[in-house]
Amino acid sequence: MAQPAVKIVCDSCVDLPAALLQKHGIQPLPLTVTFGNESFKDGFDISPETFYHRLRTEKGLPTTSQISPAEFKLAFERATADGSSAVYIGLSSGLSGCVQSALMAAQGFGDRVKVVDSLGASVGLGLMVLRAAELAEAGASADEIAADIDAFRSRMCHVFTLDTLEYAHRGGRVSTVAAVASRLLDVKAVLHMDMAGKLIPIDRAHGRKRSLHRLFEEMERLGADVRGKRVGVCHADAAAEAEEMAERFRSHYGAAEVVVGVVGATIGTHTGPGVISIFFEGPEGRDV
Repeated sequence: MAQPAVKIVCDSCVDLPAALLQKHGIQPLPLTVTFGNESFKDGFDISPETFYHRLRTEKGLPTTSQISPAEFKLAFERATADGSSAVYIGLSSGLSGCVQSALMAAQGFGDRVKVVDSLGASVGLGLMVLRAAELAEAGASADEIAADIDAFRSRMCHVFTLDTLEYAHRGGRVSTVAAVASRLLDVKAVLHMDMAGKLIPIDRAHGRKRSLHRLFEEMERLGADVRGKRVGVCHADAAAEAEEMAERFRSHYGAAEVVVGVVGATIGTHTGPGVISIFFEGPEGRDV
């Protein structure tokens, strides 16, 4: 198959299965996660299994580092070396500075490099990257791809639940009182990502089973019809539950394709193990 005239670039927070990335010739740029004095390239030098084992067993919370403008510049040079254009679709600017670094790096490439802020994360970002890759393979221009993803992201909904608030507490995102109360009362936070690409609590559910059911209730409340469409599920060391969610998408809601991904080290640092998220196209966008 001939190479598309537009290369799609993304970062490791895309959380897509390796087979899908290979199919479309995409190699994500890694963010960095650091345990003490040890630094790892997310998705390259540390597997999710190893990461979550260390997260559970070590006292200190790891830190994460974004991709530098210099690293983006090298990636854009590689992508455009054969005369191609490039479209970078990055982790939400509401969560990371990667998009800003990419914009800085892209300044020297003129119209050859487009930067799109996904305002999303994990497989939600991944679904945008897959769509962009398919458009590129169909012959769309960089401008056409960027415009399409801009419109698509306004319809892409991210709804998820945390199994524990411990890691959000350790990272300074919730209070000690909230974390302890959640543990004692078995309360699970349910959140979504708003149109600014930030994580917003929308509900609390008592117990794991109820919290997972609540994700689909939110999808129904938004009026999303996923029949015949591609949807996504991601999990942080909760593969069996993720497959149950995927099967529900298929059998109950008639989704044509369910992309199941594993939350990598960068996002997992802030969510902890056990997070489950669903991603789907809504009729009115996700900030409702």
